[in-house]
Amino acid sequence: MNIFEQNASNEDNYKPSRHRTSAITNTVSSIANYPQKLRIYKTNASLFWQVRCFIKDKVHTKSLRTTNRKVAINSAKQFFHQQVAEVYGSKIVLHANSSHEKTVLFKDLVNATLAIERAKAERGEYTFASLNILQNRIYRTVLPFFGDMQVENITYNELNDFIVKLSSNKSSTTTIQQYLVATRKVLNYACASNYIKSIPKFPVIRVSNEARGSFTVCEYKLLVKTVKQNIGREITNLTMNQKKRGRFVIQKYLSIQNELQWLIRFMVNSFVRPSDIKNLQHQHVTVVRNQNTYLRLNLPESKKHDKPIVTMQGAVFAYEKLKLHNEKLNLAKQTDYLFFPNLKDRDQVVMYLGWQFEFIKQLAQIETNASNGQNRTLYSLRHTAITFRLLYGGNIDLLTLARNARTSVEMIEKFYSSNLTSEMNIGLLQSKRK
Repeated sequence: MNIFEQNASNEDNYKPSRHRTSAITNTVSSIANYPQKLRIYKTNASLFWQVRCFIKDKVHTKSLRTTNRKVAINSAKQFFHQQVAEVYGSKIVLHANSSHEKTVLFKDLVNATLAIERAKAERGEYTFASLNILQNRIYRTVLPFFGDMQVENITYNELNDFIVKLSSNKSSTTTIQQYLVATRKVLNYACASNYIKSIPKFPVIRVSNEARGSFTVCEYKLLVKTVKQNIGREITNLTMNQKKRGRFVIQKYLSIQNELQWLIRFMVNSFVRPSDIKNLQHQHVTVVRNQNTYLRLNLPESKKHDKPIVTMQGAVFAYEKLKLHNEKLNLAKQTDYLFFPNLKDRDQVVMYLGWQFEFIKQLAQIETNASNGQNRTLYSLRHTAITFRLLYGGNIDLLTLARNARTSVEMIEKFYSSNLTSEMNIGLLQSKRK
């Protein structure tokens, strides 16, 4: 045996120790569809995930202030876009082609375009959530197709080829239209900066709008009854895709929770969106009892709407039952959330409730909407709330309903009332003036 190849028993004591802020090797991971230089990791100095990205000869790092890997990935994407916009701004690199002329590639204009869009978000012209969606569309789909093309060579034909590719991937007309909007933003910047003389003509896409299905009164009652009969029952219909999305799940929420019945009643009587549910705290709710009994919901801004929502009387009953349930757990303070207040990652709230709702819908044997074949989700409870007002709300005008539901008359006519038939309002059609 060669004694020089053996390790001394105390050899580990003399190895240089890693600094506590160094990345833990087995936690370092890159992010799909993003440059390899963007990575998240953990250190021994903090419980939170960190992000690191090498951009233009400099390493940029930041604590993501979360212990949830999924949230960390989303925050890292946001960090990457912000750093790219700040570093590159409107600096465009010119490339020499075969004839030694200076040309600009589509990919060279993306960072500058997003920098402008970020400035718009900071001015409040639209939300940062919309900015994130735009960034994801450009980086995941638009850039891989147009990235290496000379911007001046992008014509109607190239845009049509892009549509053909999206269509072959079974993208809906709405999705295709959204990708074209993202592409147009980059070409608008190219034209405004004199890199091209004019914006090419875009192919026309006929967008077919299909409303989500709503529930009938009988289906609504059946949903609530089925929840009450199956509280505590384990969810058994999760798909592989859902399991992948919920990689880090809390076992408790993989069974039917009592809050689900109050959620169904609350949403059908309050016009709120599922995205509002995850942010709704007791401080946002005021119970009003006078000539009419209702809740006044001062919700955080959503989709550029910030006016209070007033609810139907049924929402008061649902809220008070839910509050009583939370008080027993000492989770009914003003800053506590109404639904699943123990969950710190609020994005998980909608995910868990969505899984439970789909399972209850299956147990109740409530299939797709009969009128248009659309699948019904948590969002359909909002559609149900608005549809019930159109059907049973007397002579309510669309403007009042639209403002209270934080939407527009156009959206109600296009999506919410599209499933209604004349026969549903036969009484109103046959009514006479007094």
